[in-house]
Amino acid sequence: MGIFVLGQILTLILLLGIIPLCIGMIPVNLIEHRHRSIGVTYIAGFISMLAVFQIITVPIVILAPYGFKIIVPLFSILTVLLGAVGIYMTVRSARKEPFSRECEAFPFSEEKPLWLFVLLLIGFQMFMAFTLTSFDGDDAYYVVHSVLTDETDTLYRIRPYTGLSTGMDLRHSLAVFPIWIAYIARMSGIHATIIAHSVLPLILIPVTYWIYLEIGKKLLKRDIHKLPVFMIFICIMQIFGNVSIYTNATFFLTRTWQGKSMLANVVLPAIFWLILWIFDSDNYEKEYRLGLWILLLLTNFVAAMSSTASVFLAAMLIGVTGIVLGIREKNIQIPLRLMICCMPLVLYGVLFLLI
Repeated sequence: MGIFVLGQILTLILLLGIIPLCIGMIPVNLIEHRHRSIGVTYIAGFISMLAVFQIITVPIVILAPYGFKIIVPLFSILTVLLGAVGIYMTVRSARKEPFSRECEAFPFSEEKPLWLFVLLLIGFQMFMAFTLTSFDGDDAYYVVHSVLTDETDTLYRIRPYTGLSTGMDLRHSLAVFPIWIAYIARMSGIHATIIAHSVLPLILIPVTYWIYLEIGKKLLKRDIHKLPVFMIFICIMQIFGNVSIYTNATFFLTRTWQGKSMLANVVLPAIFWLILWIFDSDNYEKEYRLGLWILLLLTNFVAAMSSTASVFLAAMLIGVTGIVLGIREKNIQIPLRLMICCMPLVLYGVLFLLI
């Protein structure tokens, strides 16, 4: 039994830790050396991994009612191949430039007590999310979809409330986040409910805060010593944000495993971070930004994976930003490039209307 549990834990570390980190080396190798860090690499890999899952899963959902047995080996092979490509690109890059010069320094030393307090707050949230997991009414739908997919290999062809067969669920068929949870459950041998309620908060909470950390670096680049105060403020807003069942903080800590929470707390902040990075006024037009544009495009795939509401919300965020920046910079290419990044949302929106 102990060896079996150890194997499950190691599988989770591989699926949710090592593979995303290796995949993230692909887009990170397309950005400037001084901006590379382990955190940025992991976020890039996590987004890229989910985007690949969305790309291959939606056609299978539509065409193959029992297609989960196709998704599992196909996605596993693709992630391993992408991880190998990422490692190869990093090794090749390291030969040209020493690795120590590629990593962005973490602003820690001067404000160490404040950073320790930040880590304490984040650790507290992870501990509470793991030990005092709340149960939401929507779990009867979303988590049960993950369980049904893992146990029957069906893709949105069984009603979670009754267990009866049905046609394809048009509303949720394009948002395949529950199917990804089922994939993690199948590969690790852990029940999908445990993956959703106990495992994912330990991943998504740190990912969310690292995205906010990167946002803080962009907003406070001239006062970087204020960054831990910014992070403490974000932590407090999340911990005490349960003023309504509809706030992003409520979703963040009590419904972490749902696609709507993923959209509000990971995807939209990631879009905001990437836009801040791409259009950094200090060195705009100077840096090589292909990797950032690719990440923004992939993030929109993850937005569609999280919730059908993303077709409107993420597109509106990017569209308004494109209009404002296009006017400010007097450059028509800015909204055009952002429009291209929104094409996944347009594609899935049209597909939703057609099916």
